[in-house]
Amino acid sequence: MIAFIIIYLAALCCYFYTRTAENIKHRAINKYFMATMYLVLAIVVFINKYEFASYQTLLMAALILAWLGDVFLVFDFGRGGDFFLAGNICFVLYEQIILVDKGGYWFNDFAWTYVVAGIMLAFVIFATGKWPERIKMGKMRWPMIFYLSSIFMHGITGLALIIMMPGTAYAMLGLGSLLFMISDMDLTLYKFAFNNNKWLVRLNSLTYFGGLLLIVLSTVYA
Repeated sequence: MIAFIIIYLAALCCYFYTRTAENIKHRAINKYFMATMYLVLAIVVFINKYEFASYQTLLMAALILAWLGDVFLVFDFGRGGDFFLAGNICFVLYEQIILVDKGGYWFNDFAWTYVVAGIMLAFVIFATGKWPERIKMGKMRWPMIFYLSSIFMHGITGLALIIMMPGTAYAMLGLGSLLFMISDMDLTLYKFAFNNNKWLVRLNSLTYFGGLLLIVLSTVYA
């Protein structure tokens, strides 16, 4: 596992360069390598520790969809976003089931996650409508708002896991989800407002692949 993490982090350091370089082939190979690493580890853990007819299958579905999102996003932003949207829905359902099944909570105990995500989404709707010349989404405004609703729920549900569920594995899963949300917020700023800032896109890479690593490692140490 230590060797796996070292190789993964080394590939991530390389991606800081290839992500902002002009050679899209090198960028794609680098990204696909890391995405395949986290997916293969998740599959191995799933086969060894879990039954197919369990809600852990939801997490596997989410990770497969994230992998497909990684594959398509390099060349097709819209199609990649579709896979990530479906993956976010699976992540949210999986984490809510954990809160109910493992934590013994009812829906009203974590209904605040919808309120927080709703407030965040309302701010995005306001900001993109108020400053369209600064946040240049154009025709992508409402598709992006729809997508952001899913990632906000994913990240805030992860925050609920950190707050409400004891244990290192749940903290890792929750933190990974929060980082995933931050990465997409960062990518949105980079793509539609500050697309000349290479540090933003590097932060996106760090938080996204760091978040996915934590999510997969949470299954290892569960």
